[in-house]
Amino acid sequence: KIQKCIDNMELQGLKYSTIKTYLIKIHTAFNYAIKPLKIIAENPIKDLDIITPKEDTNKKALTKAELDDLLNKIKNKKYRMISYIAGKCGLRIGEILGLTWDRIDFKNRIIKIDRQWKLLKDGSYGFGQLKSKNSYREIPFSSNVKKELEEYKKLYPINIDNRLFSFKSRKSISSTLIGCDISVHELRHTYATTLIANGVDFKTVAYLMGHDVEQTIHTYAHVTKDMLKNATEKINKIF
Repeated sequence: KIQKCIDNMELQGLKYSTIKTYLIKIHTAFNYAIKPLKIIAENPIKDLDIITPKEDTNKKALTKAELDDLLNKIKNKKYRMISYIAGKCGLRIGEILGLTWDRIDFKNRIIKIDRQWKLLKDGSYGFGQLKSKNSYREIPFSSNVKKELEEYKKLYPINIDNRLFSFKSRKSISSTLIGCDISVHELRHTYATTLIANGVDFKTVAYLMGHDVEQTIHTYAHVTKDMLKNATEKINKIF
């Protein structure tokens, strides 16, 4: 019956992320039926066929000026800081929500990424492993980011779990920023695009994004085309 619901939602054209959200909610409900209610012994939400989206290599990316303008428009301090970290440090939403103050080295300006905030097997949210081995990394940040983090820390007392953001789940964060036609994930995309456009090599960008090099080249190939166009214009002027 659940598979039939998935099939119907796909026929209706619902987004993969929307369908996935429904599955997460019902998965949590069944886990509650297992423990503590002990009504069933096994969660039936498994081995379901769901069409995964094709990788979009044309994600929206902002210029530095557009990013700064966007950040200035976000009034909610927590949403702004989440967006700031995504756009200026390239973290995934789970990595941002799992970020704790002890993972931020203010002296050397480095963020250590070694866990994320995710849905656990028991149906609750908590710290968990990262997406892949490439996701474990250390990300340098600028003096401007340091200043923003220090100001944010003054505004909000440290939580008992030491997290920067006390949201219970990822669902607490809208996938699209309020009043803005761009998602937190696309701000991460903006970070990578900006690095490449400014001459940072693909191997370094892959490390900072938590990707492998091949995936990074494939995803950001459009940037090299723009760079080639700019090079062509410069060659015409030089020679």
